[in-house]
Amino acid sequence: MKALKVLLIVSTVAIYAITVLASLTQGLNWPAVAMADLLALGWRSQFDIDFLIHLFLLATWVTWREGAGPRAYFFAFLSIVMGGMFSFPYILFAAYKSGGEPKALLLGVHARL
Repeated sequence: MKALKVLLIVSTVAIYAITVLASLTQGLNWPAVAMADLLALGWRSQFDIDFLIHLFLLATWVTWREGAGPRAYFFAFLSIVMGGMFSFPYILFAAYKSGGEPKALLLGVHARL
């Protein structure tokens, strides 16, 4: 669990740093860049669609893990829109909250059942 926490910390710092650099060099209009990549139907499209599917699967897990309430749907929305910028800290917080128990980390509110 310690290795996971370290990886999540490093990943969080890295994704925020890359996001700041991309924003400074290419601007904040990421939807236009993403849509252009998707519509090109090339390797970037393949990667982006793969990544979007991953984000939707992650959002589904987050919704289920949180118990499908308003907070769960809000977290799922953030995990899709923000990607790792939300998901890495979310999983890191969940790992700390689980007390090192993988079952509690993966199952969330369902771990009590």
